[in-house]
Amino acid sequence: MLQGGVSFGVVSLLAYSIWAFRLIPGTAAMYATIAAVYIGLSGVALGRLVLGPGAIPRFALLFATAFFVYAAVWCAFWFGLKGKHHADLYGAAVGLWAMTWMLRRAFDCQGGVLPSLAVLFALHTVGYTLGDDLYALVRGSGGRLLWGAAHGVGFGLGLGYVVYECQQPLRDRLRPK
Repeated sequence: MLQGGVSFGVVSLLAYSIWAFRLIPGTAAMYATIAAVYIGLSGVALGRLVLGPGAIPRFALLFATAFFVYAAVWCAFWFGLKGKHHADLYGAAVGLWAMTWMLRRAFDCQGGVLPSLAVLFALHTVGYTLGDDLYALVRGSGGRLLWGAAHGVGFGLGLGYVVYECQQPLRDRLRPK
């Protein structure tokens, strides 16, 4: 989980720097570019958590797909509800459900999605909310970067948990008896 938190926190910091330094004009273009940074870098950063040879490129493709779905759902809620009525919360809940389902399915994880989703959603939401609070305190580019780091660490801790949990049967089979 710690490796997931740190590595995803770094990727998130890079992604949020686009917003922090206003590198891309236009809201939709900015969100698309941020999503592209996450899609391009997160799978490689988190792929080190996956057991087995050649895991990083396979996981990078899986994660890119799962994150694209999450981002599309989040944006649909955010833009659809015009940023009101807890749009970010509903977008995260539905998007994270889709992401969790895709990751669990890819790893052939047994059992329901809900326990993994609960951990991922809780850690993601804590990171996002802490980041929002830090941004309210600091404001400006520094506040935006703090939001990105906090959101990324929380999200990464949750993702690290899901990936670890899904690989438990494999670790059990590899453990010497």
